[in-house]
Amino acid sequence: MKNTCLLILLVFLVACSEAPVRPDRGIDLDLQNQREQIQSWKLNGRLSITSEKESGTVTFRWSQDDEAYLMSFIAPLGQGTFALRGGEKDGVYLLTAKNQILHADNAETLLQQTVGWHVPVGGFRYWVRGLPEPGVDMVNQQVDEHGRITEMQQADWNISIKRYMDVDGLDLPAKIFMHNDHVKLKLIIQTWDRNP
Repeated sequence: MKNTCLLILLVFLVACSEAPVRPDRGIDLDLQNQREQIQSWKLNGRLSITSEKESGTVTFRWSQDDEAYLMSFIAPLGQGTFALRGGEKDGVYLLTAKNQILHADNAETLLQQTVGWHVPVGGFRYWVRGLPEPGVDMVNQQVDEHGRITEMQQADWNISIKRYMDVDGLDLPAKIFMHNDHVKLKLIIQTWDRNP
């Protein structure tokens, strides 16, 4: 009996000391593929922008239908609303709070020139789905235990996906922090509809 107990204890100790270390899983490619399939959605939430010159928070509504998108931004306390429409062949349009329609070749330039925001609209389309922007080098990638990207750097932007939410059985970003040398952005997604 004494030898049996000693043998069981020895087997237990060896098993504990040899417990395999779980390897880094890396990105869950099946999950990434599911996210890439999402081409149309509606999002509602808040966007905070902090730069050296100013800071503020707006409520946003984003409708995406393949390449075409409409982003509406509503400032607090009646300060105004503006909308950004793009993804079409003739460029990007901004409807200002004063009902002016402005046009540019890309959203980043238009927002920078009109409202002074340096916002990576091209990257947003991918980052809100937890994906890196294609064709842009990605470094400093970190992945959580579920194979979801939590940190990455693309171009001059550092992107941190702080929280995911379940949307019809698929984990999609709910809180994304982005910053570069000039501006900090916080995107809080309150509702996600991937089947509008």
